[in-house]
Amino acid sequence: MQTIRSNRKERIRMAKQKTHKLLKGALGLTAAGGTAYLALGNLLFNAMLSRNAASSGLANLSDEDIRAGQSSQPVSPVEQLFSKLSGMQANNQFTQPFFPVYQESVAWYRAQQPQKAVTVSPRGERLRADQILAEKPSPVWVICLHGFTNTPRELSPVAKGYHAWGYNLLLPHLCGHGESESDTVSMGWLDRLDVLGWIDYLNREYGDPQIILHGISMGAATAMMATGEALPSNVLCAIADCGFTSFWDFATLQAKALFHIGPFPALYALDTVGRLRLGFSLKEVSCLEQLKQSKTPTLFIHGDQDSLVPFWMLQKLYDAAACEKEMLVVPGAEHAESMYHTELYYGTIRRFIDRYL
Repeated sequence: MQTIRSNRKERIRMAKQKTHKLLKGALGLTAAGGTAYLALGNLLFNAMLSRNAASSGLANLSDEDIRAGQSSQPVSPVEQLFSKLSGMQANNQFTQPFFPVYQESVAWYRAQQPQKAVTVSPRGERLRADQILAEKPSPVWVICLHGFTNTPRELSPVAKGYHAWGYNLLLPHLCGHGESESDTVSMGWLDRLDVLGWIDYLNREYGDPQIILHGISMGAATAMMATGEALPSNVLCAIADCGFTSFWDFATLQAKALFHIGPFPALYALDTVGRLRLGFSLKEVSCLEQLKQSKTPTLFIHGDQDSLVPFWMLQKLYDAAACEKEMLVVPGAEHAESMYHTELYYGTIRRFIDRYL
């Protein structure tokens, strides 16, 4: 009997030891997998949503490069890859037919010697913007919101158009871009709240201005998501040019197009790291959901040849919007190129905003 008990104890001891080894191995694999998962998320975050990523594309070009029509700065393979996400790539921009118009607009923009405006974000960061006053006193202000890997300078064609109509301009540096204090890009989610800060700034500094929001690409997403918040009544309308439905939709398409992969595990790893570094889930970055709450009349614009933000997103955005709305399709326009179809683009915008001024 004693021998049987001893054997039984030994079997139990060996079973526990085996279970312990299996658990230890499983925990080791889990830890290794977790480390690799977070490493992947951080790699993607740094490549897509960091200040370095935001400094590729047109933002990588100096004014001298633009004047000369060629880049004096080397573009790394990583910058070449992720500048594709901007739709305005530094390495092929000079060959585009509208580049001379862009050159002329940048020269005009610099000649205006934009003033610097500063306010504080809800996060306690200083927000900075370029500010160009109308030649004659005007109550109308346009808040122009740039795209990914751009700066206010890249909106110079739009700024020039509004300035010719006698409007004042405020052009913020969005999160992670240009003169922003933030080192991370929020794809418009935190920027939507910063837009509210800029509206407060204009109301505080200029009495009771009439305010228009105009965004392109990521800036369009910012404008659309801002209209989902409780805006003051002096925000008259918004123009959203080639914005995406949601960051998750956009990133899923890019992952498939650039890397031939689905959202798992890469985008889920990116989202996990995003929660840690940004404080919110990237799945929250949804223009569709914000537009369902919008009361701001909005003009939706999209080029039907957009190869970056698909043309089909236009209809989804339009259908989701609970506000007064209008749609403009620009035939033949690639991503962020509609503004170079000047007669159709500015003619439609002028007719739209004149309803509300």
